[in-house]
Amino acid sequence: MVDKKSTNIYAVSGLGRDLAYTLYSTYLMVFFTDALGVSSATLIAIGIVMAIARVWDAINDPIMGVIIDNKTSKWGKFKPWILVGAITSAISFYLLFQDFGLRGAPFVIVFAIIYVMSDMTYTMNDIAYWSMYSTFTTDPKEREKIGSKARMFASIGMFITVALVPIVYQSLYPGTPKEAFSVMALVIVLIFLLSQLAVVFFVKESKDPITSVKEEKTKFKDMLKVIFKNDQLVVLIFIILMLNIGYFITTALGIYFFNYDFNRYGGAEFMIFSVILAGSQLLSFFLLPLLTKKFTRKQVFTFAFTSMALGYSLFFLVGYLFPMNMIFIGIAGFLLFFGQGFMQVLHIIMLADTIEYGQLKLGKRNEALIFSINPFVVKLATSIQTIVVALTLALSGMNEKVIKPLTDFINTTNPSTEVIRERISLTMTNNMVLSLRSSMLIIPFLFVLGSYLLYVFKYKIDEKKHEEITKELREKISLEEKKSA
Repeated sequence: MVDKKSTNIYAVSGLGRDLAYTLYSTYLMVFFTDALGVSSATLIAIGIVMAIARVWDAINDPIMGVIIDNKTSKWGKFKPWILVGAITSAISFYLLFQDFGLRGAPFVIVFAIIYVMSDMTYTMNDIAYWSMYSTFTTDPKEREKIGSKARMFASIGMFITVALVPIVYQSLYPGTPKEAFSVMALVIVLIFLLSQLAVVFFVKESKDPITSVKEEKTKFKDMLKVIFKNDQLVVLIFIILMLNIGYFITTALGIYFFNYDFNRYGGAEFMIFSVILAGSQLLSFFLLPLLTKKFTRKQVFTFAFTSMALGYSLFFLVGYLFPMNMIFIGIAGFLLFFGQGFMQVLHIIMLADTIEYGQLKLGKRNEALIFSINPFVVKLATSIQTIVVALTLALSGMNEKVIKPLTDFINTTNPSTEVIRERISLTMTNNMVLSLRSSMLIIPFLFVLGSYLLYVFKYKIDEKKHEEITKELREKISLEEKKSA
């Protein structure tokens, strides 16, 4: 029986987590370019540091999964890590959005130290948080409901940050952009901490015989065997990785599109766009449990990919074949993120399903180890994203010829929005626009296409297969209990 109060608190807490993580993952590079005005050389160095740190930390994620799987306390299996990870990563996130007056090599060194700390500490919270999701129930329909609700609140948090940050630092905050980022970071990390305290004190773990079965500790030398002998988990790793690469590149370059391609710096257009995206994802989260009652997951997945493909195509053609206005940009964004929302929840459900698949095949659940794959894949994806963003801004000439001079101008003269837009229109070239759109839309679509093809041809755990797995597991556990009685 699912504890509704616990699952509701768990789902709502995702809002605070994604408020903080979106500021960190989406706006850190924006803080460096649009608030601090770093040079292109520093920008590329930052991108390399972020990429290397993410890859290194991604390697550590399965290790943290094994540690969590092997440890228990009076607070449960996951709560201590949720709490410690939240406190330490919140401090690191706040420090990353401060100006310590450093530039050049000293700036990159200090950034690298704090950034590595932030990645590793957030891992504790992230793996423990999502591992807890798999323990609430093994029923596929209940998992779809809980997963949809959790992703819904996470997306609300994400889009609040995405929508409000540009408005605050470009228009509302009376000081400089770097001061605005400092204040926003403090407020957001405090909300993050409160949301995780709610999980620690008010969420109860399930007592389902499958999810609460006692197992031997997983040895570190067996870690790779658990992952690579679960063939469906390996396939799913690449499915999630490719979708996330495309998704993160598009979202990371979105603010640059609105500021420098659409030329709406300081306007409400990006906030309107974010509301459209939030609405599209929330609608997909709401519709998923309804659609899976009438259609198979594969059919829903195909519908989601088609929606994303149409969105990417329309977005690229805005300003070329279609008018450059919020109507067409909004429609493109709706289609893109409506489809992405379905895929995002389906990935969580599929990841949970591979736990039972591995339990039947290998005799162990390893929730934390398997759910460590999610941050592992996210970090690999964002490592690629940061390199693409840094190289796009540097090699296109946008950073040195448009963004850095504009940032220096804003920090010294505090000009009006009209003056800022006029300077952008005079400095942005057609080649810069084409480079930005190619990185933001064409490259991501190719990754999304690869993700879809892998799912269709290589992933085998559908609803019927998972039902067979859980039935066999219950029979096996019941038989073992009778033998030991």
